[in-house]
Amino acid sequence: MGKRPSLAETMRQVATSSEPQPAKPTSLQVIPDVASAPPQEAHPGTTARPYFAATRVGKKKVTAALSPAAHKQLKGLAVEHDTKSETLLAEAIRDLFAKYGKPAID
Repeated sequence: MGKRPSLAETMRQVATSSEPQPAKPTSLQVIPDVASAPPQEAHPGTTARPYFAATRVGKKKVTAALSPAAHKQLKGLAVEHDTKSETLLAEAIRDLFAKYGKPAID
């Protein structure tokens, strides 16, 4: 896989290109005063909600800081067992609950 193009370099090329800039419109456009207008919802009658994958509905996120070596080892285990890191972590938490005599929760 090749190296991705640099955004900074692409912007420099665009800024220094000799291509003509697009012409400005010749007619005046009337822009409504949006400062005095009340805010409008994208879809009236609905409230904005963040997107959640169906598999994560009703679940909570937990975060852990791992050393680079531990992170690499976790990713390697996931590859070896053809699964996701998240699945391995859920298994580890179930084992932790069992170790401390807590009921298994999925």
